Amino acid sequence: MTNWQLALADKHTAIQIEIDSAHQLLRYLPMLKGKKVLILTDSQVAPLYLDKLTHQLINDATVFTKIVAAGEPSKNLDHVEECYRLLIAEHFTRQDYLVCLGGGMVGDLGALIASTYMRGIQLVQVPTTIVAQSDSSIGGKTAIDYHHLKNLIGTFYPAQSVLVDPQLLLTLPQRELAAGLVEVIKSLLISERQPTDQHLLARITPQSLSDVDLLAQLVTRGLQIKSHFAAIDFYDFKERRYLNFGHTIGHAVEALAAGELHHGEAVSIGLITIMRRLVVHQDLPVQVLEQTQQLLLALQLPIEIPTGFTHEQIMAKVTADKKASTAGIQLVLLHDFGQPYLQTMTFKNFQDWLGW
Repeated sequence: MTNWQLALADKHTAIQIEIDSAHQLLRYLPMLKGKKVLILTDSQVAPLYLDKLTHQLINDATVFTKIVAAGEPSKNLDHVEECYRLLIAEHFTRQDYLVCLGGGMVGDLGALIASTYMRGIQLVQVPTTIVAQSDSSIGGKTAIDYHHLKNLIGTFYPAQSVLVDPQLLLTLPQRELAAGLVEVIKSLLISERQPTDQHLLARITPQSLSDVDLLAQLVTRGLQIKSHFAAIDFYDFKERRYLNFGHTIGHAVEALAAGELHHGEAVSIGLITIMRRLVVHQDLPVQVLEQTQQLLLALQLPIEIPTGFTHEQIMAKVTADKKASTAGIQLVLLHDFGQPYLQTMTFKNFQDWLGW
């Protein structure tokens, strides 16, 4: 087992990574005994794992469940209010627990609810996707979407515990596994532990998608990199923003795709779009671009902006990005493996820099 304590602001998150740990829940999460527990999950994860978790707890805790529809649209105020009503009706206190069982959507939604109900109840994350296991389950960011603006309403509220079981990843479709690996690839690109993480990057192949031991190494390293940046910049003013590499264009493409692209697929496009321009401007060695591009193509991930998405449409979405300001947009760029940096450009200069 790999485990560590992540200190963020005045809170600590216990991170535990162990294959098959979800089948031994109370061994790893003994604090749930004697408490009220609301398990929040979605319609895809529930048939696979909800009963298995509930049955482990039912003799030692008072368990309630809430299932929302799978997909980003469930990150909304209606579901927040539904969970508030359930928590109030069942007399949850600040000492009781909300357990998020699912991917990033469930983690974001549940964490926002936990952070705001009674100004904060106990929160546990049991992530079931690569993105959640390697990235979004830690760091304390909570959010819901509002009026089609992604993650507009949120708080900072680290989970008390995160339990990662890489075995849960093996039930995911191949497309979702590949898309999820994009966040790990991004993290390995920006990590300062080089050339070790470059060598780990080279070990990723299509066969990785069914290798639980390698998946465990990848999600562990992703969480370690995320832990490093979150610990030194909890409120996301500087270094933590490096984790947004590829996301400025990626978020714009994802929004325009309206559900047709997974988040990781959109970020794959965003990464290559930015890296190609860095090479053109002689700010990034072409070998870094080529290695990344070959890896993404091997995983059958998209690297081109979809036909029909105009530059004007993408820039319109960029102007609504959370990192946008009156000064323009703050970009995450890369000099080489492990050398990310921030640069703010006006929207006009960014468009010119892109050659659009």
